[in-house]
Amino acid sequence: MARPKLPQKEKRDIKFTFKMNELELQALAELTEYSNLSPTEVIRSCVFKNRLLKAKIPVVDMNTYLELKKIGTNINQIAKQYNSGKEVPADKLRVFISLKVKLDSILNKLIDDR
Repeated sequence: MARPKLPQKEKRDIKFTFKMNELELQALAELTEYSNLSPTEVIRSCVFKNRLLKAKIPVVDMNTYLELKKIGTNINQIAKQYNSGKEVPADKLRVFISLKVKLDSILNKLIDDR
């Protein structure tokens, strides 16, 4: 089945070319990577919608992010085991809860730091 034809008003058949320097090209490449859009879509969004795009993924190194998530999962598993009825020293439970709160705070800051 063929793709339906766009109305003439919606066709993008006009080409516009412009020059930029290396730093501008690098900035466009970063916006493209962060937003997961094509350079053309990034430029359209910035020009016609008057807004810069936010990152679709955290700007933090993905490996660091994944490692922090694994640590959080381990803390949750330990806390769950302790909460299953086994007696846990209060000081150890406080430490795990404190670590979980700090880890959540770090992850939120990394995600929201755009």
